Amino acid sequence: MTTVNGTTTHGEPSAFARFMASNSGRFVRVAVGATLIGAGLTVVPSPAGWFVAGFGLLPVATGLFNLCPVAPLWGGHFLGAKYCARK
Repeated sequence: MTTVNGTTTHGEPSAFARFMASNSGRFVRVAVGATLIGAGLTVVPSPAGWFVAGFGLLPVATGLFNLCPVAPLWGGHFLGAKYCARK
């Protein structure tokens, strides 16, 4: 990420961002989300369990749709496909 005169530009993505945009990273996000949903519905007592299960939907959705809602915080792209297009 480069900042010039208050304007932020997207530089080369980090290795972590490239991994999370890859098929393996997307699988990890979906697996973590599914684990959170399962734990929220079976292990964590209600109503906290419902919150944990609901929160588990976020990594599942980001993995399925290849989105990264936290990437813009460090200058990355919201869309994971932007990383995959770079060589």
